[in-house]
Amino acid sequence: MSLKRKELEILKLVIDGKTFGEILSKLDTSERNLRYMLQNLNFYLKKILDKVIEKDKERLLISLDEREIDNFFSTVYENYYVLDSFERVEYIVVAFLFLKDINLTNIEKRLEITRATLKKDIEMVNFKLEKFGLRLEAEKNRFRIVGNEKKLRHLKALKYTEYIEKDITWLDKKYLFSEMDIVRLDSLKKIVLKIEEIFSLTFDIKFINLMNIFLYVTLERIEEGFIIDRKANYKFLINTEHYSIIEGILKDVIPKRFSYELVHLTEYFISGGVKDNISELKSSVEKYLEGLEMKCIEELSSSIESFEFSEELKIKLMGYLIPAIYRLRNNFSIGKIGEKGKFYEMVFIYSAEEDFLPEKLTEFEIYYISSEIEKEIGKESQKKIKLSHLLDIIERNSFSINREDIVKELLDSYGNLIKIDKI
Repeated sequence: MSLKRKELEILKLVIDGKTFGEILSKLDTSERNLRYMLQNLNFYLKKILDKVIEKDKERLLISLDEREIDNFFSTVYENYYVLDSFERVEYIVVAFLFLKDINLTNIEKRLEITRATLKKDIEMVNFKLEKFGLRLEAEKNRFRIVGNEKKLRHLKALKYTEYIEKDITWLDKKYLFSEMDIVRLDSLKKIVLKIEEIFSLTFDIKFINLMNIFLYVTLERIEEGFIIDRKANYKFLINTEHYSIIEGILKDVIPKRFSYELVHLTEYFISGGVKDNISELKSSVEKYLEGLEMKCIEELSSSIESFEFSEELKIKLMGYLIPAIYRLRNNFSIGKIGEKGKFYEMVFIYSAEEDFLPEKLTEFEIYYISSEIEKEIGKESQKKIKLSHLLDIIERNSFSINREDIVKELLDSYGNLIKIDKI
């Protein structure tokens, strides 16, 4: 017998006061399976703490203090826990990221799985790494993660952050993160706070923690001989006042000759609190938005009277674009692209051709901008219907009346304003 992730999730839900029905819904399982998992969970609660979960009508009850909870989970993870395939893949990724001289035999023993199972897991690891532009490279039964250096650092920083913030105990944190230099991490946090002060910006706590970790990872990789030596907007950033500040503050940890490394860090630090004080970029974004607004006006001239971007939309897009250009927001999170609206292609073409921004926008950024514009158009189109447009539709159909064509054209133009009670 053993415990799995879902059973430990049940215990956490019980501790949070969820009812039997709420847990059923949350875990999307059958009542029979839930009862079986509760029975298994109670076996180990009795064995480790001499306590069990009791059912009072729909309520599941157990009284545990913080010490008992910590004791139970640490004992389970150490002695009675079985990783599922998702957790094994996560474990293998983290092992290759943080452990040196790791081989398949080490992982087999640690996970207590067969070589055949491990090979299947390795395939899933590669599938996961592909999303980051990375891959596993094998040499004499030893593997290492290779690929885009910047993305590898992002992945390491994400895993460090998860370790610190989420306490991912099922990854055996003592084993995988035992070499983390806490003293160095603390000293780098002081540097991050100093940068915040001299930049005269305000970083939120999440950004401070993320940059603390990313700076730690950057120094790790530099010391291992992996140096970044290219940057698309290098000339733009190296001439900013912010670059000079970063170069001066980091001179004791990153040599001046590694200017591309310093440019990357400058870009990220700017993104954490950039407001109106970067006049060059603010001007570029304003010009980009002015051109985009003109494109939208041309596109909508036949259907919406006097369309223009509202101040609310301009502020929203300015607030999004300035940090987005510096990439930190999108490097450390993968945005999901939904269904692309009819304005996506127009924004895409305009963004590819314009010369205002120092760096081209990503697909997700274009999706976000086009979605916000379409929301604005939706609001505007509900306010007015152009009489001239209605007359055009009537005139086009006056000589040869085709009811279906008229209905279709009206719905295409004003569908959200028309109550469809008859076709």
